[in-house]
Amino acid sequence: MKSLLRLCFLIHLATTSALLLAQKVSPQPLYTADLSKLISQELDINPAGTLTFLTEHTLAVSICRNLRCALETLDLGGAKPRVIARIDQDQHYSALFRVPDGRVILDYGPTGAKQNAVLLDSHLRAPLLVPKAAGIRQSQISITGETFVRQDGNEWMAYKTGPPPQRIRTGTGLVLSVSDEAVAHVDHDTVHIEGMDGKPLGSFAVTPRALPTIRFLGHDHLWSQNGSQVEILDFNGKPIQTLDRPDGWGFRIGQTSDGSRILYDRYTRHIPLAQKVEEQAIGTATGVWADEKPNGEMVLVIDTRSGNHCFEWNSQTNLLVAGQFHADIDPSGRLIAIMTPTTLNIYRLPEGCVAK
Repeated sequence: MKSLLRLCFLIHLATTSALLLAQKVSPQPLYTADLSKLISQELDINPAGTLTFLTEHTLAVSICRNLRCALETLDLGGAKPRVIARIDQDQHYSALFRVPDGRVILDYGPTGAKQNAVLLDSHLRAPLLVPKAAGIRQSQISITGETFVRQDGNEWMAYKTGPPPQRIRTGTGLVLSVSDEAVAHVDHDTVHIEGMDGKPLGSFAVTPRALPTIRFLGHDHLWSQNGSQVEILDFNGKPIQTLDRPDGWGFRIGQTSDGSRILYDRYTRHIPLAQKVEEQAIGTATGVWADEKPNGEMVLVIDTRSGNHCFEWNSQTNLLVAGQFHADIDPSGRLIAIMTPTTLNIYRLPEGCVAK
């Protein structure tokens, strides 16, 4: 009987801890913009959305529902957000990427029967097709947007965005990350870091079946995640700093221009321990596993020099469709933008960061 009571107490304690973790009080925004009027709220489905900072004080935000999308650019330099421009479109695009001079790349813009990337100015005018950037991922474009890579099988081509795009160099292997000065690509079991002039800058061995996710940080460092291991590396793979692995999953790895701060936008699933045990037992017995759909979202900013946490935001309600970029950090590291289906929240980052 005592053993049973002890087990119940432990389950209650773990359940309470998990719920408290998922219900952390989020910081208060500097200011908030209303997104509810951008798209019809009549359909009872979660909208999709994505955003990106274009400069230190301007950003682009898009929200889509039932294939109808609204895209806005906003100026955050005043007392409250000011709309610079807005367009409504009848197509989805999976991501937005900043480009120099406040411009923005829309991935998967429509061009008849084909899908291409489209480059717009800060007023969302002067559309320019960038076919070579179609299907571009965050790992294939520099944080400035000045340089991107097109992967074609085992070959790749690096370009300056233009207009028009100008080819810089070519290579073989799988591109893991690109900056304006260098490219990181893996060939067989080695990651090669090379300058845009082809000069070797470093290399290190990896396991081909478990390739790390890599991003350039500043001019001479790499952020690397391989399973549960998250590290800052030099170009020869030597660890400089170990970082906490954030909870959940997600594709946004935002960063400041100098690489001193990194932002994660992660989708999380927190359930009581008793429910988790029950789901695992049913899955093991029947082979039918419970839905792993996220029931929360977390945005976390970490100082890459110290590993300290600078900012954390959590939500379990009013969620956008998981998988896109719902948060970003401005190039200077002063502001964070986070979107929900109805609001765009702007937060100011503290000057210092604290140990977890």
